[in-house]
Amino acid sequence: MATSSALNNIGNELLSTTMHILMKEWRDNVSEATAFLDAHERVHGAGGPTQAGGTRIVIPLGMGEHSKTTRMQTGFERIDLSVEDVFEPAVFNWGHVVRPVAISSEEEMINAGESAIISILESRVKMTANALKRQFCQQIVQGSVTGWDDWETLNGIDNTTGFLEHRADGSQTNTVGGVIKSSFQDKTGWQQSFYDGAASFNSNGLAGLYDLKVEIASKGGNQPNVILASREGFKNLKRSLSAQERYVSQDKIDGGRLVEYWDGIQIDVERFMPNAGGTPGSTADPASFMFLNLEDIHMLWDPKGYFDMSDFETVSGEYDVRSAKIRCRGQLICRSLAGAGLAIDLETF
Repeated sequence: MATSSALNNIGNELLSTTMHILMKEWRDNVSEATAFLDAHERVHGAGGPTQAGGTRIVIPLGMGEHSKTTRMQTGFERIDLSVEDVFEPAVFNWGHVVRPVAISSEEEMINAGESAIISILESRVKMTANALKRQFCQQIVQGSVTGWDDWETLNGIDNTTGFLEHRADGSQTNTVGGVIKSSFQDKTGWQQSFYDGAASFNSNGLAGLYDLKVEIASKGGNQPNVILASREGFKNLKRSLSAQERYVSQDKIDGGRLVEYWDGIQIDVERFMPNAGGTPGSTADPASFMFLNLEDIHMLWDPKGYFDMSDFETVSGEYDVRSAKIRCRGQLICRSLAGAGLAIDLETF
C-alpha cells in the first residue's frame, strides 16, 4: 500500500514511478562518456549479458588436450585411450554495491509541492547514478576503488588478480578467477599478449601495436573487438597516423568522445587507464593500450543489478526520511585471455 508523507500529497508510489521513468532514460544513456561501458554495450547491449541467482559465477576453462593422436596405417593400430580431465573452473564472486537517494521531511517542508520535490530528487538520482557509474568504470579499468573490493579489474599492473599484466606471455603470475596464470603458461588461453613501448611511441609505437595484434592473432582465439587507450597513447597514435587518419563524426558517438579506427578496430579514449594522466598506478609501467575481446572478457549482470533503483520507502525508526537505493550487482568475468593484449609505456612520442 502506498504511503504518503505527512507534509505532502505526493506518495511513495507516485514518487517511485516518476523516478523509475527517469532512471530508465538514464540507463538508456548510461554509456555516455564512459569508454568501457560504451564498448560493452556495442557488443552486448545495455545491461547484458545476465545471470540470475547463484552465490558464485563458475566458468569452465579448457586448459589442455583431452586425448592423444594415434597414427593409423593399417587400421589395426592400438588407439591410445588415455584421456585427461582438462577443464579447470574459473570462479568469480558477485560484486554488489548500493548508493542511497533520500529526502527528509524538513526538505519537503521547505520545498512544498510535488514539482519541487520531484525536481530535487531528479537531481539527486542523477548525481547518485552518475557517481555509481563513474566508480564502476574506474574499478573495472583501474581497480582499487573504495567500496568495490569484491569487483574484478582489468588492471593487473597494480592488482595481483587483475586480468592484464605488464609481463610477457609465459611470465605472467596473476590469479584470475582463482586460476593462477603461471600454472598454465604452456597452455593456450590464460595469458594475454604484451608489448613494452619503452617510452618512445615515435620509435616503437605503431610497429609495436602491430606486433601485439599479430601475436594475439597467432594464438588462434577470438580477436580484439575494442581497444581502450590512454589520452597520451591516443594522441600519439593519431599523430603517427596523421597522413592517413580517418575521423568519426562526434555526433555519432555517445557523449561526443574521441574515437579512432585503427586496422578495423575502434579505439576509445579511457580516462581511467592505470597511471595514465596522473591516476594511481605504477610509475614505471603506465598502461597505454588495452586490446580486448568483449566476448571473452565481459560483464555479467544480475537481471536486477544494472544500475537498478528500488522503490521509495519511508525509513522506519527515528528518521523522518524517504529513501530509495540504486544498486549494481554483477562481475567482470574472463573466459579466455587469448584475444587480449596490453601495451605499456607509450605515453611519450
